[in-house]
Amino acid sequence: MFVATVVVAQGLRHQLTPQLTYDIATSPKTLINCSLAGPSPTTFIYRSLSLVRLGYLIFGCMSMSAKIFKEIKDAIKTRSPDFLTFHNVDQVDFDHVVQGLRHRTNYLEQYAFRIHWFAREKYLKVVMPSTLHECAGQWVYDEISDALAKGIIPQVWVRKIGISASPEYKNFIGQYQGCTKEADLTFVPLLGPNWTEKAKYPSVVLESGWSEAAEQLNQDASLWQAGSGGQVRVVIQVKFYKRQDRIGAHVRVNRAKAAKDSSIKTSIETYEVLPVPAVLVENPSITFEEFFAGGCPPGMDPKGCVVLDLENLRVIARREILDRGGVPDE
Repeated sequence: MFVATVVVAQGLRHQLTPQLTYDIATSPKTLINCSLAGPSPTTFIYRSLSLVRLGYLIFGCMSMSAKIFKEIKDAIKTRSPDFLTFHNVDQVDFDHVVQGLRHRTNYLEQYAFRIHWFAREKYLKVVMPSTLHECAGQWVYDEISDALAKGIIPQVWVRKIGISASPEYKNFIGQYQGCTKEADLTFVPLLGPNWTEKAKYPSVVLESGWSEAAEQLNQDASLWQAGSGGQVRVVIQVKFYKRQDRIGAHVRVNRAKAAKDSSIKTSIETYEVLPVPAVLVENPSITFEEFFAGGCPPGMDPKGCVVLDLENLRVIARREILDRGGVPDE
């Protein structure tokens, strides 16, 4: 959608297209906000020139993609808000937004932000991670480091799996074609037998931030797991929420495994972090079979696992909440 403001040169009623009729006021220089619907800038320019030929002066125009881009750019630079969502975004507008965000002359590469695009739903989500947001990544790094130090993770793990923050994935399949995802942390295994080629998808991903509706959390996990044909085995979602004046946190672990009939079997585990639950439960864990998406290197027990200590997450999250002047929910 492209938007223009028009100055009336003379009073008339004009039907610019069969779908678009303007009732023009008779007063000179009356300002009218006109929405010129069109799938591309070319359509907008054509309709704008048509108005100019009729004696109107178009003195200001901004495309929908430009409006979205400006809102995102301002949030990226000011770090507020740290979470933006846009509904009913056309593909062409999304393409323009991403082009602007990635363009070198906008100097946005120095800032951290994550893009999530659901093409079929025309839904765009942009996250500007804060220290609270990123403490979940520190937690997972800590658990991996601790398991390596204690010998729980065997030496064969080293240089057989890559850990990186927010690489862009847009090679999803099926109904998720055209979607884009950037996780906060990804584990990408190398493929045997030579262990030199990266897998097309991560095996385990971490996403953190402010909590959303359960439907959206399910959609996030489904995009990773169904959109990869089950290659993304585990999606960890660490979500914070506000209750009155306090900040709480919970964890969802979404697991997936491809079945023999090509379907994908999924399961969800939920864990309360803040406040501390009255009855503590067993910590979540991720098996080596899941980390390597079914293809463990020789010398590694597929059933071995890394335990994710929820108490460590509580300590880290509590500290970050207090550092930002908040009150933990406990």
